[in-house]
Amino acid sequence: MVRLLSLLASTLVALPAPTADRIRVFSDQLPDGLSPGLLEFAATHYAGAQKLGASETLTLKKLNPGFFMIQYRLGLGLGRTTQIRFGDAWVPEWPAHPQPRWFYLWHGQRVRQSWGWYLMNPDDASWRAYWVAQVRRQVATTHADGVFMDSTSVPNDFGASTYTPPLPPYDPPWELQWSRKIEHWLAYTQAHVGKPVVVNAGSWVTTRERTDYSAAAGIMVEGFATGLAPADWQLELTRALGLVRKGKIVICQSYPDAADVGARMFDLASYLLIKGGRTYVNFGEGIQVSWFPEYDLDLGPALDPPGLRQDQGAFVRRFANGLVVVNPGDSPVRYALPAAMRLVTPSGGGAVPGSGQLPASWTLQESTVSSLTLGPRRGAVLLH
Repeated sequence: MVRLLSLLASTLVALPAPTADRIRVFSDQLPDGLSPGLLEFAATHYAGAQKLGASETLTLKKLNPGFFMIQYRLGLGLGRTTQIRFGDAWVPEWPAHPQPRWFYLWHGQRVRQSWGWYLMNPDDASWRAYWVAQVRRQVATTHADGVFMDSTSVPNDFGASTYTPPLPPYDPPWELQWSRKIEHWLAYTQAHVGKPVVVNAGSWVTTRERTDYSAAAGIMVEGFATGLAPADWQLELTRALGLVRKGKIVICQSYPDAADVGARMFDLASYLLIKGGRTYVNFGEGIQVSWFPEYDLDLGPALDPPGLRQDQGAFVRRFANGLVVVNPGDSPVRYALPAAMRLVTPSGGGAVPGSGQLPASWTLQESTVSSLTLGPRRGAVLLH
């Protein structure tokens, strides 16, 4: 018990820098061989990243000691073709001699996911010991601060037919059994890895999904806000809020079209509604250093706690320097402001030039308004 408590305590020491009053960006992945300008930019603009090699991690940490790197690993799978990091190298995840007992069996057969990985049995003691030992060695060789456990949802969330043999498309008792498997597995990994564990929970909008992720240091919500139906948007944000309020890491990974400013502002405004002490955002732009002008918005401290507070048919949150208004619905919403404010509209954004200097055309434009009409799935940020 003493050792377990010690291990749990150690995971709370090295966490990414608090988001405090800033919009904080957590990159999904950066390429190798970045120019000095891009290294400087990434170190000073991102809270952290994942999947980096040892050399790049050390360089980023030298430029910013608070840069937080989490190392990638499949959470429930073993990849036949998956490449993972050890030091600066990418190496196959598949071991020379995988043990038959490690694999989850469905009707007596191993289960292969169409992305090239096999579903493992997280209850097996031998698999647990192997996985933890590999991850600890991997983290040590890349100087990582934590572990990112990818694809850690109830398996049929990815689609029952994406597996061979197919998994049950609808089986609540089986799904609940898998939720409990995942919860026990996360408690074990967080206690034994010795570093914070961040879990990819997917979009987290399946109503049958009952997994409690609170045993881990945090989660990534992949597919945050973008294009969700109103009920799914509210379910996703409500679930994420539960972890935000517990002080957990929550990475809001969304995929708006970079050219769609309205979609970008909806995703950013949704993030700002629930932003807590360790809540991060990222617009998934592939393996590159990217930036968007809206990331630089200065709203100051929040006056309202993270939450989904409704007013005039929209969801709102007040900050010292402004107001966030979100309409996740299917119909337009007109919102009357208490006084004239400056509506912010970003221009430009995307891949950062190799120099690390942002183009002068990437700006935040402002217009004074006393009310606004938000279309379906649109958000706005207004400044005093």
